[in-house]
Amino acid sequence: MNRPQWMHLVAAALAVAACAGATPAAAATAPAAAADPAAAANGYLEARGAAITAADPAAVLSSWVAPGSRLADGEALLARGAARRAGQLGHAIESVICEADVLDVVEAPDSEAATVTVHAIVTTTWRARSGALDTEASGIDHTLSLQLSGESWQVVADAYTDVMRLSYLEAAGASAASVRHAGRVLERAASAVSLPREAGPMRVVPARRYTAIIKYDRPAAQAYADKYALSYNPTYVRFGADCADFASQCANAGSMPHSGAAYNIGWWYNKKSTSSPSDDTYSLSWINVTKQISFWNASRTDWATSAGALSRGDFIYYDWTGDGFWDHVAFVAGTNSAGQKIVDAHTTDLYHVYWKLGSSNTKYKYAKVRTQWVI
Repeated sequence: MNRPQWMHLVAAALAVAACAGATPAAAATAPAAAADPAAAANGYLEARGAAITAADPAAVLSSWVAPGSRLADGEALLARGAARRAGQLGHAIESVICEADVLDVVEAPDSEAATVTVHAIVTTTWRARSGALDTEASGIDHTLSLQLSGESWQVVADAYTDVMRLSYLEAAGASAASVRHAGRVLERAASAVSLPREAGPMRVVPARRYTAIIKYDRPAAQAYADKYALSYNPTYVRFGADCADFASQCANAGSMPHSGAAYNIGWWYNKKSTSSPSDDTYSLSWINVTKQISFWNASRTDWATSAGALSRGDFIYYDWTGDGFWDHVAFVAGTNSAGQKIVDAHTTDLYHVYWKLGSSNTKYKYAKVRTQWVI
């Protein structure tokens, strides 16, 4: 059954002890909130964020998951990895705050099991060695499976896609096999975007009788990326694997010129002069990472040798397992207080996160967007 949006406010009030780096003792007072599956989902996700700064992540999570279960051990490992990675980057975490928005609750007929869909935004505030404060955030859709245990609900499974998982596992000391498996999972998620067989009416680019010079507007591209890093522009089609689509939208906001008149030709998006995405058409390169690279390279972008050569408005491509297939793309949003390049991205929604997302097996390509185009 569907639950109204105000359930988030009730659940957040009940589970507030688990927020912002709460101690294990504080989190242990939360089971009263678990009398409702939506409240239990909120409590679990907020405790999941708090576990990153806890001395014992498993203790923070124990109010919401079965201690010693695969879920409990796995999430505690990821929390430790997130904390260690922050330390490796010189980020002293000040706070971790989770905002969990319950989207849907479906209870089983026997009322002893439930599935809860939640969008959780985790915002981390950290201090650089220089003393400056900085903020990064990620947004993830979770599908939680819960079971009723006595008088309270317990989370037994958590399905989600997080591109940070590889780096967290590696930082936590997980086995190489575990890291490789996580990379393959991300690759499968990247290939799951639904591609229509027919693109519908195609955008026809009119012939120009003059030469136009179009300059790339980096500030406009960054403003768009920051605005929609943790949300989605409702005037565009949203895809399950949305990284290439988001990159295209950012480039479009920076006035990168469209080109092409067919689904498999060029790079373009046609909104049909309406704000509704229901009748939009687009090229395959707009939404597919490998096709985007193929069109952009040498016509819209050029390869750089390192992330240090990039600036806001450029792009980084990721091959999670190093198998030669490019799986992900992120928008370069500038530099953080520690002097490190940061990115915005979708699929896992990222805001101002350190650019090196993968593991030691991950390969990268650095795409420098051209200053202007003559068309």
